[in-house]
Amino acid sequence: MQKTAKKSKEASKSLMSLSHATRKTILLELAKNILTQKNGIIAANTRDLEQAQASGLNQAMTDRLRLDEPRITAMAQGVLSIAEQEEVVNVFHDEFVDKKGLKIKKHSIPLGVILMIFESRPNVVIDCAALAIKSSNAIILKGGKEARHSNEFLGNIIQQTIEKYIPKESVQVINSDGREQVKELLELNQYIDVVVPRGGEQLVEFVHKNAKMPVIAHFKGLCHMYLDKAANVEKALELVINSKTHRVGVCNAIETLLVHRDLLPQIAQKLTQELQKRGTELRVDRAFMEASHAELIAAKSEDWDTEYLDNILSIKTVASIDEAISHIDQHGSYHTECIVSADNKACDQFLSSVDASCIMINASSRFNDGGQLGLGAELGISTTKFHAYGPMGAAQMTTTRYVVVGDGHLRS
Repeated sequence: MQKTAKKSKEASKSLMSLSHATRKTILLELAKNILTQKNGIIAANTRDLEQAQASGLNQAMTDRLRLDEPRITAMAQGVLSIAEQEEVVNVFHDEFVDKKGLKIKKHSIPLGVILMIFESRPNVVIDCAALAIKSSNAIILKGGKEARHSNEFLGNIIQQTIEKYIPKESVQVINSDGREQVKELLELNQYIDVVVPRGGEQLVEFVHKNAKMPVIAHFKGLCHMYLDKAANVEKALELVINSKTHRVGVCNAIETLLVHRDLLPQIAQKLTQELQKRGTELRVDRAFMEASHAELIAAKSEDWDTEYLDNILSIKTVASIDEAISHIDQHGSYHTECIVSADNKACDQFLSSVDASCIMINASSRFNDGGQLGLGAELGISTTKFHAYGPMGAAQMTTTRYVVVGDGHLRS
């Protein structure tokens, strides 16, 4: 692991001076090679899916793991989108000349070497490699054993693409399944500048406990949607269904629905019927159960703190927007929080009171995604505020330093 990290550090030094034209050429070629080798990707992914089935991996996690033709095409399109974005590294901005004639400006530079530890989703390999190349960072990618064959194949495509232009160690995919190797990497702060854990609660806690370099955490997505008393019922129904059932195993799916009690007579029965049609298990409080006229599972206190990553939704009735905000403040994970309301005052109150990396107003929680928000892809969704908050694209993988240009200027 020390050898791997050291090679990444050496590679990162050559990336700083990489031209925009070269970065774009690499990314365009990478997108092309992904599509050219899609059959190989599918074959490698099939091996992972077969092992997932044999080990009893649940449906939601298996969906995260799957790479079919549409998803491979989407990966390539994401790389193309990143290639066409404006420069985010080695550019100057906020330039001014002070009273003494000093030229002062900010300079965007890469973070250096990024360690990315993630679970299940093999598309992360391509997304993060492309963002690292765009921002001139070296990256070490450590995926979970459930996607081992897919990650390895994608890593080979990347290295075959980049080695003509930059050191192939600029992007390294580690195949080891051992926790000890991860722990060793987390101690190598002399080579690795930042670590980004993207996965379950145990993974994030392990990284926080053991890392000797800064951590940008992609923590759990315990996302809420609040249906205000002024919500349009039809819009609310569609937003809940999309936010919960579009893809149930993703971090931006809602896990808890908060419903204003004045809205219950209009929406509880319809919502129950529509979600049950889609196989959603509902865990609800007494008021919602009575209004739904259905025998549903009674919610327990632990449901309000559970990220299901499955087709399960907990529902709580609230007496006011203040109660909804208080519940989110107590149980939320700073990921995505939504309000559905036609009352602008209520929306403004929600926006100014709720702390989350993305606030949705009359929109599905599923839009908190780097690709959807114009980033092309994402390194992850940071639920901490340093160094970024929300989806991290290429720009969030840089920092700024000052450059001061003088002509023999002395401070008096």
